[in-house]
Amino acid sequence: MLKQAFFLILMIPACGTFHSKSKQMKIECDTLSMIPPTQGKDIQHGLAGALSGCIGNRMIVAGGSNFEDNLPWRGGTKLYHDELYILTREKDNSLTWSHTKQRLPQPMAYSANVQTDNGFISIGGEDLTKKLDLVFRLIMVGDSVQFKMLPALPVPLSNAGGALIGSKLFVAGGLDSSGATAHFLSLDLFEDKMKWINLPDLPEPLSHAVLVNQSDGKEDCIYVVGGRNQIGVTSTFLSNIWKYAPSIGQWTKAGILQLKDEAAFGLSAGTGVSFGDRWIILLGGDRGILFNKTEKLNDLLSRLPAGSEKEKLLKDKDIFLSNHPGFSGKIMAFNTITGELLTVGEMPAESQVTTTAFWWNDQVVIPSGEIRPGVRTPLIRGVKIVLE
Repeated sequence: MLKQAFFLILMIPACGTFHSKSKQMKIECDTLSMIPPTQGKDIQHGLAGALSGCIGNRMIVAGGSNFEDNLPWRGGTKLYHDELYILTREKDNSLTWSHTKQRLPQPMAYSANVQTDNGFISIGGEDLTKKLDLVFRLIMVGDSVQFKMLPALPVPLSNAGGALIGSKLFVAGGLDSSGATAHFLSLDLFEDKMKWINLPDLPEPLSHAVLVNQSDGKEDCIYVVGGRNQIGVTSTFLSNIWKYAPSIGQWTKAGILQLKDEAAFGLSAGTGVSFGDRWIILLGGDRGILFNKTEKLNDLLSRLPAGSEKEKLLKDKDIFLSNHPGFSGKIMAFNTITGELLTVGEMPAESQVTTTAFWWNDQVVIPSGEIRPGVRTPLIRGVKIVLE
């Protein structure tokens, strides 16, 4: 097995400190590594919607999508991948990439990824032509990745959210063939005959939301933060924070995306993790203003006949998207006990969206993702969060 070592290549000073009474939340960001090129290629373009998670001292990044020949609005071809990349943290704390001939069951991206004590689970997703109902656990056996198939989703979904409470796997929202959905499903991983159960629908259809398990002070609950849906020409970027309490089997509104003395805002395609006994950490995301502008341009272009006016608008769109500043780099913390939303830091550069954040070796890892429309990054970012 060919191996290539990558070490810590950049260290950035603490990118945020939040004071709370006698304690403070300290956020520190660094670049852990870069995904290496696929065998036979010279460049790694990065991946959006990759399957990613950790298994012990190994992290896996697999599948995902990108544009390798050109930007999408210039006719670039969207590719879906099936390669697996394994990053191992060695005993001396160095990081080593392993190239493997193994592949995913098929080229795919945009599944919900949920960490478990034994590997991580990929739920749904999509390929070049359709949404997927595929559900499987990725585990390590020696130096090899194995796939343990689980019951298929009752409906194919991509860009859904997933989380775990005890032995129960939860999936919320996502896109089906018609658009955003309000699906909410659960699967008990300890049952001999596992079967997906339909739970009360989300209060609103959505996709690209952050979904985590966190305590509300009484019990572990499922929290759904933000997301988006599209009914007309433009998508609605959602600002609600919903909570599902298993003890009562109902959804209630837990809060809203609104910072003190500011207007509420929608947020989509960011990442998030639970922290401590009451915090949900939200890392980056898209607030939708430029996304909506692009949707309006696309709608106008679809209605214009061929001619000079359409050519001019195409050039305007190219300039607009080529100069896109990227996505929100704000790091926020939502308190599930008080309902407060606070700014606790800022990403150092090029905030990643359409990816997954998870805990690995006492820090949050954000692998690859999209940094501007159509542009991915091979960067793997580490975020350390400490409450002192």
